[in-house]
Amino acid sequence: MEKGRGSVRLKFWQKTYLLTLALFLLALGGGTTAIASVSQQRAFEAECGKLLAQQHSVAQSLAADAAAVQARRPEALPRLAQNYAGQLKRSGVFLRVAQAGDVWADELPQPDSALPEVPPEGQRVHTVLLSGGRHVLYISAVLPAPPEDVAVTCAFDMEAFFVQWAQTRRAFLLAGAAVSAVLAAALYVVLRGLSRPMERLARVAGRLADGDYTARSPERTRDEVGQLAHALNEMAARVERNVAELRETARRKQQLVDNVAHELRTPLTAVGGYAEYIQRAELSEEEKYEAAQYIVEEANRLAVMSERLLQMAALRGEQAAREPVDVPALLEKAARTVAPKAAARGVALEPVQADACTVQREAALLESLMVNLADNAVKACGPGGSVRLCARRETGRLTLTVQDTGRGMDAETLAHIGEPFYRPDKARSREQGGAGLGLALCFQIAQSHGAALSFTSAPGAGTTAAVIFTA
Repeated sequence: MEKGRGSVRLKFWQKTYLLTLALFLLALGGGTTAIASVSQQRAFEAECGKLLAQQHSVAQSLAADAAAVQARRPEALPRLAQNYAGQLKRSGVFLRVAQAGDVWADELPQPDSALPEVPPEGQRVHTVLLSGGRHVLYISAVLPAPPEDVAVTCAFDMEAFFVQWAQTRRAFLLAGAAVSAVLAAALYVVLRGLSRPMERLARVAGRLADGDYTARSPERTRDEVGQLAHALNEMAARVERNVAELRETARRKQQLVDNVAHELRTPLTAVGGYAEYIQRAELSEEEKYEAAQYIVEEANRLAVMSERLLQMAALRGEQAAREPVDVPALLEKAARTVAPKAAARGVALEPVQADACTVQREAALLESLMVNLADNAVKACGPGGSVRLCARRETGRLTLTVQDTGRGMDAETLAHIGEPFYRPDKARSREQGGAGLGLALCFQIAQSHGAALSFTSAPGAGTTAAVIFTA
């Protein structure tokens, strides 16, 4: 039990326990009382039936003898009644005989309350009254004439019956108390056991509410509680994944903001410095041209950076348009686009190897993806290197690859590849005008097309970029 705001607050299982126990005790008490009452009534009626039969026998015998005495010696009737009373008293039956208010014999125990009136001839009346603390059955009737108006009342001691019944009633009460105690203990054990899984679920839910998304509940049964535990665990796992994704997204956004700020600082500082240099210094035309050219180069780099960022923002959360794209033609066009840069660097572009097929995607974005991958491959190669573009179609799968024989990448670089502004060789990338957004844009394009982009590389062994479509 928990205490809150001046009152005792019961737990759910405790409320269930008390309510169930109260209902059982009410049903047991009511059932026991009903059974006991019916049993007592039947036993009482059976006992009264025996005593009524005995009284009937006494009355019949007395009536026959009284009729005979009445015919011969009427004055001997009181003596006859007294003899009957004396004999019956020895056998535990008490008798009272009277005629028209004249009492012939009276051995009745005196009742604590008045006896009922004697009924008319041919009827009997019986009642149980207390006499000196004992239960006595009184049976009254009028004997058939002759003689006229002779009332007979018999009394039978029933104290033994009531004592026995009191003992039976106590036995009923003790049995009911024992059954109630056993049930109370068993019900406590059962409900306490059933409540423990719910308490575990409540604790797990509380830990989840406090931010501990690793909390899980054991799934020990397949009943409703087990199903609830499974659902809670599934919910916790999804929440944990979502929270991890949100944290990772927040981390990447913060990293992107930091990187943008860092990337903008260098060209803006250079532009501002050279502009101030032109403004304040006495420069020749050639020096002014060189300073202006540097400003133009940095401005172009900022323009490229902003364009890539806008492209990534436009692609985020959107699905690409669907149109038939000829794959061999796509690769040929990407190869022609990077051919001048490859020739300038002394890198050989091998003939495109592509299976004849089409894919339902957006042609312009796929071309941008393949051109970016091919351009990075050319940059990774030195003079004498080579780059190959391939397309291979398999059952339910299309793979576009760009292979180069360049310097390759180590495991750490592969782990960070695709992150905005990440450049394994910052000095070389800056010399080539890169901002570290090309591969991030490639990943964004692949995702918008429902494709997977992966890299396989090793230092000195070249790199293979694979775009895999599975739908």
